[in-house]
Amino acid sequence: MSEQAKKQTIKEQLEKELATWQTKMDEAKVQMHLGMKETEDKIKPHVEKLDKELNEAKVKLEAFEQSSEGAWEEVKAGVESSIDVMKMAFESAEKHFTKDKK
Repeated sequence: MSEQAKKQTIKEQLEKELATWQTKMDEAKVQMHLGMKETEDKIKPHVEKLDKELNEAKVKLEAFEQSSEGAWEEVKAGVESSIDVMKMAFESAEKHFTKDKK
């Protein structure tokens, strides 16, 4: 066999082997894509449920924050009212106390 023939045979063998590996790689990519799709299909309902729960939790937190602000406003108003009553009681007591000293 001549050098040229040997060279051609080696080239053909390498091309054939490369084609085989390309086919295997294409198959692997398809299997990987199918595997990802299968995994996505299995996980998707769980992700959707978690996303829904997260959104509900955010809504509840926002409602809590709003109600808490309202509650703090009510507490503040109540404390201010109590302070006003205490001021009036103190002023009244002070009037009686100073009246007795005169």
